[in-house]
Amino acid sequence: MSGVSESSTQIHDELLAEVKLELERRGTSQIVRKPAIEQDAIAGFAVTTILTCLALLAGTGVAMAVVYVPSMEDANASTAWFQSGALGAVIRAIHWHASNLLIVLSAAYLGYLAWKGLFRRPGQWRWWRAALLLALVLGFSLTGQTLPADQNALHGTAIRLSYLAELPVLGELLRHHVQGGDSIGSATLARIFGLHALVFPALTVILLRWLWKDGETENSLTPHFGVAGAVAAIVTVVSVLVAAPLGLQGNLSVPYPEARPEWFALPLYAILKIVPPGALHILFLFLPPLLGAAAVVALPFIEKAADQPARLRKPIQIGLIASVAMFLIFAAVPLIQDMSDHEGWFRNYSPEDIMTAMGERNAELRNSAEPLPEDAHNPARDIALLHESLVGNYPEKIEDAQKADWDKFAHEGAAAARKLLRAPDAESQQAARQELRKACEGCHKQHDKEEVRIDPPPVFGVPAVKKDPEPKSEFFFKQDELATLKPTEIPKRLSTTKLMDQMKYRIKDILIEAGALTDNRDPEQEHRTREQALVDLISLTGLVEDYYEKNAGSFYDEAKWKKWVENLHLTAVELAKAKDPADVGKKAAAVGKACETCHSGADDLDEPIEWTFRSMLAGED
Repeated sequence: MSGVSESSTQIHDELLAEVKLELERRGTSQIVRKPAIEQDAIAGFAVTTILTCLALLAGTGVAMAVVYVPSMEDANASTAWFQSGALGAVIRAIHWHASNLLIVLSAAYLGYLAWKGLFRRPGQWRWWRAALLLALVLGFSLTGQTLPADQNALHGTAIRLSYLAELPVLGELLRHHVQGGDSIGSATLARIFGLHALVFPALTVILLRWLWKDGETENSLTPHFGVAGAVAAIVTVVSVLVAAPLGLQGNLSVPYPEARPEWFALPLYAILKIVPPGALHILFLFLPPLLGAAAVVALPFIEKAADQPARLRKPIQIGLIASVAMFLIFAAVPLIQDMSDHEGWFRNYSPEDIMTAMGERNAELRNSAEPLPEDAHNPARDIALLHESLVGNYPEKIEDAQKADWDKFAHEGAAAARKLLRAPDAESQQAARQELRKACEGCHKQHDKEEVRIDPPPVFGVPAVKKDPEPKSEFFFKQDELATLKPTEIPKRLSTTKLMDQMKYRIKDILIEAGALTDNRDPEQEHRTREQALVDLISLTGLVEDYYEKNAGSFYDEAKWKKWVENLHLTAVELAKAKDPADVGKKAAAVGKACETCHSGADDLDEPIEWTFRSMLAGED
């Protein structure tokens, strides 16, 4: 009986083997079981650290989103307000440090899977999920950098969007939709905030369903809880010691050559600095990311098609080592250059630089006899930061005995600016403003700088000085004269710079007539009437459109140029409807803003146009 049993078992096994072989030959998977995805302890711990960082980012992100205001006026202020408290500073620092750590971990996780060959089927979906995770993390970082709306954020975003516009066919359309208009503004911040706080988190939550499974292990979960706790503790300790950076209020009309990309984009930044504009620039900008993405998607298919897949392991490992080496080399080049030139992240601002920036913010607070502007909290915070940066940062010619007083005045100025920032009513604002200017005056007197203007000239609400009484009119400009006057002739071949200067001089003439600027013109020369100055200004704005060809090297898009010129002309025409000196100031500021919008939209980043309407009001231009 025993022999019969063994014989039947052998026949059964042989028949089953033949059935399985036939099913495999036909390609069916009904009986043949697919091999399980290879488990790897290190990959499991990598997923644990990634999930920990995502949890930290989610918690701190929700806390910051509660108070964040995605507008150009309040984005920086709301971020600064959140960070002004000890707990808020730690929460934002955790968010900042965890986001940088997550980029490193996501890239390392993808690299480890490639190194160990864990992209092979049936593990290809784990490989693609790791790649998608890295793409989402980079998207989080790029959008998150814009949200604080400080100088580095806005200028960096402007550069990135200019790169996006270089994408053939769709580039300009994509930039327009991301910006929400022709220039970066509140619509831009709202759309980027939507991506950062809604779209990307939703995609990440969907991905987490499978990412959690990728980190499963047959061993005890205790070590994974230990790793998660250690990562959270390290990030928290570092966040207590190192605050997240937050610079001055962003202003695209003020040049900011210190703008630098995120650390992971430094190699691309280094390459684009040496590549000339044109087709080669576009090639280096878009081809490497596209090739990298294609390689990630195709690697499981390439490995399957190879006759001997094991032979691909060495080339892949060598390629990983070479990629990391190239990244480090090209990332180090701009850092070393900035370090040697004291530029970018390594720039040390002199007291003169800080004083100049402080003067610009002081002018934004207006004359002490005028009410503060609605956005006074932004220049007030900037002034506080600038005063703090003066502590221990002494001028070259200063005696040791004066250094203590220098620091005292700097601390007093910072404290007064913070009072102004938090002042609840007009009386408190006025007291804080006087305290701030008293600290500045004390420092100026000590260093023989009494001629430096502390109180900026009045701009709004100051009546024009009239030699002879004139009948009251509904408008500031005499409408009947505007209808009959002809513009002053100008040379036909006037350069762009000369044309812009003529417009600037006409604006000055009008503001002098309105009493907003001191009249420093030669009294012995005959000057234009306010009506003639306005007629000339309107005529000049109408000529700008024909100057596109002369500026095509700095402004690539003629349609945008025409739209900016049209807006400039309309604001100049609107100025004719001003009813009083205060209204003249507001409408002239709109003309200046139209000029600045065009200047900030220049594509030639190496030669920024630095004129601002505010600099003219301060007597600097």
